[in-house]
Amino acid sequence: MPSPAPPLADSLIARLQADCTAAEAAERAVRANVESQLKEAERLRAFAWRRLSALGDMARIAALEPDRGLAVERQLVSLFRDIGWIENDLGELGEGARPLLDWLRPIAEALHAEAHPVAAEETDAEPPVADPIAAFRAFEAWYEAERGQPFLQVFERYMPPTPLVEF
Repeated sequence: MPSPAPPLADSLIARLQADCTAAEAAERAVRANVESQLKEAERLRAFAWRRLSALGDMARIAALEPDRGLAVERQLVSLFRDIGWIENDLGELGEGARPLLDWLRPIAEALHAEAHPVAAEETDAEPPVADPIAAFRAFEAWYEAERGQPFLQVFERYMPPTPLVEF
């Protein structure tokens, strides 16, 4: 039978075990921080691609349609169709969407104005927003403040698991 450890050894082992416990806690904290940073970086990346998709589609539609009113309407229909909120036209949106349209319409107008520049003296219309990307980011900030979730999150769709069938 081994003899009991002297008190000095017990004290040394206890201190070393405390160091181990502290190191494990520090590692867990670092891992949690890194995981949090990764999740935020993933979210920012996904939103950047969604922003590119949404504004890119709107810009392409604006470039194809010379009529400003029609171009704006088509851009907004395309955006809301991509989100899955409508199937055919903006009339399908409820009154709750009115503020969204108020924010998004000037962005669509700006995209059209960039695609079809008109000399300032040729139009009596109010000039469009200067930077559609900045305006879209402002819309995103407003949406999140109003609705409590990021606008670009509405592009996420739950896909239920589908059974794998082999033939």
